[in-house]
Amino acid sequence: MSVPFLQASGLSKVFRHKTGLFAKPTNQLAVNAINLELAARERIGVVGESGSGKSTLGRLLLGLTEPTEGGVWFEGVNHKERQTQDWTAFRIRTALVQQNPLSALNPQMTIGQQIGEGLLVHHITGRAGARDRAASMLERVGLSSAMMNRYPHQMSGGQRQRVVIARALILEPKLVIFDEAVSALDVSVQAQVVALLRSLRQELELAYVFITHDLRIVRHLVDRVAVMYLGRIVETGDIRSVYEWPRHPYTRALLASVPSMDPTVRNIEPPIKGELDGSILSTGCTFRTRCPFALDRCVTETPGLRFVAGRQTACHRAEEFPQAIAKQGSLTRKEIAR
Repeated sequence: MSVPFLQASGLSKVFRHKTGLFAKPTNQLAVNAINLELAARERIGVVGESGSGKSTLGRLLLGLTEPTEGGVWFEGVNHKERQTQDWTAFRIRTALVQQNPLSALNPQMTIGQQIGEGLLVHHITGRAGARDRAASMLERVGLSSAMMNRYPHQMSGGQRQRVVIARALILEPKLVIFDEAVSALDVSVQAQVVALLRSLRQELELAYVFITHDLRIVRHLVDRVAVMYLGRIVETGDIRSVYEWPRHPYTRALLASVPSMDPTVRNIEPPIKGELDGSILSTGCTFRTRCPFALDRCVTETPGLRFVAGRQTACHRAEEFPQAIAKQGSLTRKEIAR
């Protein structure tokens, strides 16, 4: 039996907060018992609202945050068992692309210095070689090598994001975590960066986890999607099946919230109401307070991920939902129950 390229098992993270000297500490469960596998060269999207635990999951996968429970294995090695030299090798083979490119870049270093820095830190090449490879990588991400001597403030948001991507790819990693990599850009620049990632996906043999709240973008970049809500994965499967027939009310609401360019299409899916409520994590379905289709059993019985029509979903009523999430007419509870 082959070893998974990347595997998370029972992965949980609890953050402990204390607001004052005499205040009682509170616990925040950011990631809750997640199981996830990623094959080599596979691309998966992780979607959900802000506060659902997506970024924490990404940091756990890269070993930047220590889990409270569970573990992460990369090429068969558990992060908890890594020694210093193992972490060095792991950092060469993995990379993180952060949300805000301006804050991710050093304002006092030139673009060329920042892209080539990893090559020098890991003693892969000298300064001349690092500069040549940085210039080549700039060209690869659609920027001119003439920008090598510029500073971050002298570039546009889209150019800075390309620089961050170039810096992440300079060591030829096998795994990249994209954490809201295009959310800070305007729509036209987003399209350019998405086109760049699609082209790089064909050129490079890398796996990546694309974290985002924007379902319009992720469908063009991944093979599989995992929908997170309050630290749990509530639905996961190949991108086509989940988009065409979502089986969890949260997934359906997220997809229905994406604007349609067709004026004849009318969204009849119930909107998401209220805010994320971390106080209901102990028992039952975490989405029940915002779900228009909740039953009495949703309060007392926590739905686990189970296979429904070729994907996994955590909903007691997964088999009842119709295929279309946007159509003419109205949808009643009776129609859903058919």
